Amino acid sequence: MGRFFIPVLALFYIASQVSLEQFSIIMSVFALTTLLLDVPTGVIADLIGKKNTLLLSGFMYIIEIFLIAFFNGFWIFLIAKIISGIGVSLGSGTDSALLFDTLKKQKRIDQHKKISGSISTVSNISMAFVFIIGAFLFSINPKLPAILSLPLVTLGFFLTFFLEEPYKSRKKFNVKNYFKHLKEGFVYFKNSKYIQYLCFLALFVSATISITLSMSSAYFKEILIPVSVIGILAFVASLTTAFASKKTHSLEKFLGEHKSFLLIQMGIVVGLFLISLMIPFFGFLFYLIIAFIAGFSGVLLGDYINHHIETSHRATILSIKGMFSNIGVFILFILVGKLTSFKGLGFSFLIFASVILIGFVLIFFYFRKHNLVFSQESATNQPQN
Repeated sequence: MGRFFIPVLALFYIASQVSLEQFSIIMSVFALTTLLLDVPTGVIADLIGKKNTLLLSGFMYIIEIFLIAFFNGFWIFLIAKIISGIGVSLGSGTDSALLFDTLKKQKRIDQHKKISGSISTVSNISMAFVFIIGAFLFSINPKLPAILSLPLVTLGFFLTFFLEEPYKSRKKFNVKNYFKHLKEGFVYFKNSKYIQYLCFLALFVSATISITLSMSSAYFKEILIPVSVIGILAFVASLTTAFASKKTHSLEKFLGEHKSFLLIQMGIVVGLFLISLMIPFFGFLFYLIIAFIAGFSGVLLGDYINHHIETSHRATILSIKGMFSNIGVFILFILVGKLTSFKGLGFSFLIFASVILIGFVLIFFYFRKHNLVFSQESATNQPQN
């Protein structure tokens, strides 16, 4: 989370001799890299261990930040972002799988929502301060945010050595076992309607959150919020996400599973439609709806899917969920970008909201047709090993 260049990402690339057009190409390649590698790296995590996979992921981040901190130009930054995509793919779902398996071994699975919510809270609070500090560092020296990120990411890499692997893989890592495990993961996904539902839901929810957050600075500018205030608003939004993560356990306990799913979908759709109105100044409050859902859905969907995966295939199935999320981001980001250049940001968010609403309706009727029962106890589930 110590990536101080994130709040000024586009400006940081431009200052490093990468044009805005080249920046778009790099980000597209990054999205494609994570999309293609999400599931294959999940299989690797199940076979060589979650801790070892996180070490590989952390090492990739160190290389990435070293390159962008001390070098300039399109090709160096493209290579760095591909390496970052490999790191993201290796870590996608792996940390969540390690946490759940650790709690499972300690017979504390019932605390997973609460603990994962606390971790998400700390992460988002740290990001809130990163937004403020990063912009300040950039104003001093454009390269400073990346240079100061390097020691923190390196520290995270060394702290990973102190993690413990709760369950050892029963399979050796070789080509035969790799493809066998990959096939088993997709068969497991195919046979569980509940996991399918969560993955399809994640496709639309993750796409909405990712795209809205990425377009936030452009949205703030359109609703007449001064650029000097954007850092402060991003700080508030991160604290809102942190608050939602912290309260997920108690809120879900009060609402129940079915109403929690409904809250996520209603929050996403209502938030997007209100954002599309482009109301000056007060439109920031609508953005906070998405920020709240980001914290709530992140903890909740992660907890639900972890409860329905075997230990032996946990990272693989979580990576399949990540793949669905990346598909949504990859496809819908292109749609929003095209609509924005054609009719403006307000129109693009209006169509975006309509597409998300249609997606939620189709998911509902498809899984209703297949008699999916929205209950963790009665949902399709296989014994956890």
